[in-house]
Amino acid sequence: MGGLDALSSPRLPAARGPIGEPPAPQPAPLPPTPGPGAPETPAAGVAAGRPVPAGPLPSATGQGAPVLDPPAGRTPDTIQPPSVPLAALLSAGLVATPGKGRSRASEEVSVVQHQVLRTMLAAPSADARSRVVLVTSARPGEGKTFLALNIAASLAAGGSHPVVLVDADGKVDSLSQLLGLTERPGLRLLAAEGGRNARAMVVPTAMPRLSVMPYGVAQAKGPAVPPGAALAAAVRQTSAALPGHIIVIDSPPALSTSDAGTLASVSGQVLLVVEAERTQRSEVEAALDLVEACPVLQLVLNKARFSESDTFGTYSNAYGGDAK
Repeated sequence: MGGLDALSSPRLPAARGPIGEPPAPQPAPLPPTPGPGAPETPAAGVAAGRPVPAGPLPSATGQGAPVLDPPAGRTPDTIQPPSVPLAALLSAGLVATPGKGRSRASEEVSVVQHQVLRTMLAAPSADARSRVVLVTSARPGEGKTFLALNIAASLAAGGSHPVVLVDADGKVDSLSQLLGLTERPGLRLLAAEGGRNARAMVVPTAMPRLSVMPYGVAQAKGPAVPPGAALAAAVRQTSAALPGHIIVIDSPPALSTSDAGTLASVSGQVLLVVEAERTQRSEVEAALDLVEACPVLQLVLNKARFSESDTFGTYSNAYGGDAK
């Protein structure tokens, strides 16, 4: 596939960020395949962009100060759901773990996290969508769930705002299944019954300020897969119920269902994961067309191959981290 920087479209921002998933992702443009025997290691480039402005994230009402209590008239939670243990998060692919020191993968996650925050904080304060980040890909298997989990955890660990990771993809090996939450109510039930309490469906995790809304069990008489418009309405309801929170959505692939395109309309930015040397340029362009309802589209290159000298790992040991 040709370099992604050859894509010329006013929808694309100047900045693109890397992320790590074994093998870890890289920033666009796509690199050439290395010669025989070259080790498969990640590298990351610093994303370009404005300095991060000071100030709080906008709330659902357009006000700057976060409001974490339920809005007036909303039924408060009556049952505290069980916490997702750290072991489950690690098993699902978490690399951005607080207190573990720096590593190559966590550094690459950090690059993307800072770009997400810059984009979020530069948005107009009255735009409630700025707190919603949609993670998708053109095709299945490109690493979008891994990215969504680690970006959500990194945002929660690195800032003062709580984060809700929303599973909007109910496939096999989904985020809900990886975290053992398949039997809990979640987004699918909220989409079918809009009057439900969104806060009660958010499950806390062992990481401070990080919670998960599972895809959830199906309604007894409702469709197994809710329409995209109903999912988008459920995301809006969740954002309104949690106005001080950042919402990170793990969406189905853009070329597999229409859900990503519909969810893009309620999101402030889209991270489109692209697998190096596999995803075709035409597929990337088609996926971008489907999510163009979102004002900011960013590409994250995944599974690129570089030599060891090109990576964050060459310096991570200086901080006591793991270079692997």
